[in-house]
Amino acid sequence: MFEAKVDASMLRECIESITAIVDEGKLIIVEEGLKLRAVDPANVAMVSFELQSDAFDEFRFAAKETETEAEAEAESKAETEIGIGIDFVKLLAILGIGGKEEVELKLDERAQKMFTRMGSLAYTLSLLDPSSLRKEPKVPELEFPVQVIIEMEEFRRTIRAAEKIGDHILLGVDGEEFYMEAEGEMDKLRLGLQKEQLIHLTPGTVHSLYSLDYISAMSKGMSHAENITLNLGNDYPLQIEFEVAEGKGKVSYLLAPRIESE
Repeated sequence: MFEAKVDASMLRECIESITAIVDEGKLIIVEEGLKLRAVDPANVAMVSFELQSDAFDEFRFAAKETETEAEAEAESKAETEIGIGIDFVKLLAILGIGGKEEVELKLDERAQKMFTRMGSLAYTLSLLDPSSLRKEPKVPELEFPVQVIIEMEEFRRTIRAAEKIGDHILLGVDGEEFYMEAEGEMDKLRLGLQKEQLIHLTPGTVHSLYSLDYISAMSKGMSHAENITLNLGNDYPLQIEFEVAEGKGKVSYLLAPRIESE
């Protein structure tokens, strides 16, 4: 059983952070809140998402009930979570129709439906078969030598400018400077920020090249964040971490680097 009430704008912010990477996925509901981990169809990017139950105005969750004592004993490891398949793009469209009103959510596990209500508007969302979705990916064990914490608007402004120049962007740290570079046939863009211009910087010497399409999509998914944390290495995956839902939710993106042949 799952029922909840939540601010529509907050829920939209969370779903937008997911749809930056995937259109659909298996959302896990637990007593502590919601969580998801999914990888894009090209296996280039991954999103990890967590939202605490106290981000909701109301949050009621109960594990699967058993009808007899024998069943209860057989299920000594009682279910502590519910996994549902959701088309997040469709859910985002529904939330857009509802405006700024509070959203009521109610799960019917047997019918595989999620009932949503926003004021006088009610919508029944058909759920996806979880077995038809890609399996939850494992998070690779990575050690990042460098960490940068930057204001989101500074990062996004550079990404928007880079989109006009090329298809890839280089992120790196040279000593106590963090830089972003994009280069096209005729033009070149470079942002360089010293340690004192950033919220945090681990000095080092690293750089990696990434697909601008992916980073552009990610920047839109984290547009509500004030600051973002970039974890970097040399020709290494990029990890971007940020908060949603006024700090009651966490999102992490992982993007594979583009390794260019010499």
